[in-house]
Amino acid sequence: MSADTKQPFDTSAMAALAAIRGRDISAQELISRFLARIEHDNGHLHALRHGLSEQAMQDAAALDMSIRAGENLPVLAGLPVVVKENCDTAGVSCSAGLAFRTTHVPAGDSWITARLRAAGAIIVGLSVSDPGAFGTRTAEVTHPADPDLTVGGSSGGSGAALAAGFCLGAIGTDTGGSIRIPSACCGTVGLKPSFGALSMEGIFPLVKSLDHVGPMARSVDDVAVLWRALTLAPPVPVSKPRRVGYDPAWIECADAPIRDAMRLALERLVENNVQAVEVKLPALDDVVSMHGRIFLVEAAAYHCAQHPTDIDAYPALARDWFAAAREMSVGAYVDVCVERAAMTRAVDSVLQNVDAILAPTLCVARPEKAAELLAITGVQQDFTMGMVRLTCLFNHTGHPAVSLPVHGASDPLASSLQVIGPKGGEERVLGMARMVSV
Repeated sequence: MSADTKQPFDTSAMAALAAIRGRDISAQELISRFLARIEHDNGHLHALRHGLSEQAMQDAAALDMSIRAGENLPVLAGLPVVVKENCDTAGVSCSAGLAFRTTHVPAGDSWITARLRAAGAIIVGLSVSDPGAFGTRTAEVTHPADPDLTVGGSSGGSGAALAAGFCLGAIGTDTGGSIRIPSACCGTVGLKPSFGALSMEGIFPLVKSLDHVGPMARSVDDVAVLWRALTLAPPVPVSKPRRVGYDPAWIECADAPIRDAMRLALERLVENNVQAVEVKLPALDDVVSMHGRIFLVEAAAYHCAQHPTDIDAYPALARDWFAAAREMSVGAYVDVCVERAAMTRAVDSVLQNVDAILAPTLCVARPEKAAELLAITGVQQDFTMGMVRLTCLFNHTGHPAVSLPVHGASDPLASSLQVIGPKGGEERVLGMARMVSV
């Protein structure tokens, strides 16, 4: 590959990796470009809690020596990435956005950070999270395109860092939508894998039965590269999808630009000889009610037990949820777990008849940063629960879901859709996502 005046390796992970392997650019030159952007823009965007410029340049210099020596290169050699601040990264304060954890400087890496390093990625910074990952707006971060908009959360720093050009790959965590929501808000791509597909070891938990960690990038292909590097898996041939399912009720609740993007995506799939069929997913009001009750009880059970003397340092949202959880009986919790199991069976049943499910990521187009309520089908709803309305189900069911913007839609920041597939079907959802995004 030869470099051109457009310098595509500044915006594409695949192009950057090819340019380094082809010696069209050195790792030090590439990394210095991204560090310069961070230096110039992070002061007002605040997407990164910590920049790691010194270590990043040392890592890039070491890689350039390996290249000159003709050594075999790992799959992500030289790729600039950021890691969410709730993931342990050796020698750096990994607070998860919580004041009482600013002194947490791990001696070793989380599983996900270690896997990135082993794959040759160069970590240029730690991204800002909602405190403890309790939230969906990452209020500290300014949207690179419009300061009045939210970057989403809780992985808002990772989404904003990608959109601002600080990196070509990022790590987020997702408990109710926290990879997919920032991807939707920032016009990027994010994969919530199947539950347990990537280890949560060394990551500050939110709700252990719902927590996922996964890759974020600027394109579906770039997310696929990160996914394969993290799983140590080669590309897996998958049969061409024949049927995609969609639930009209999950579309009708979305704002007009999002519905337009959904129509465009379905048309593209039909043009590719994929049959679009109506399916019935669990009712959204029931999903949100189920999610809220399980989230409250399990979050309170863990955090109040593990950090009893620090509860006052949690955000007000979390403290309110902890208080609400104390009002819920054991019997009520058991009942809602039964509801969750039924919903999981319902999604499994749908996926027995279609290759994947297509749905919007958000109900609201361009949600504002300062909003306390969201208007969904004319009804004012709580901001947090409104943001997770279409994403949270798949944290409970454990199915993989990738969120992506639909290119050619009327509004690139209001076109995000998610492709959901069977457990273990990450390659399948990524393949269909490519067909949708083009």
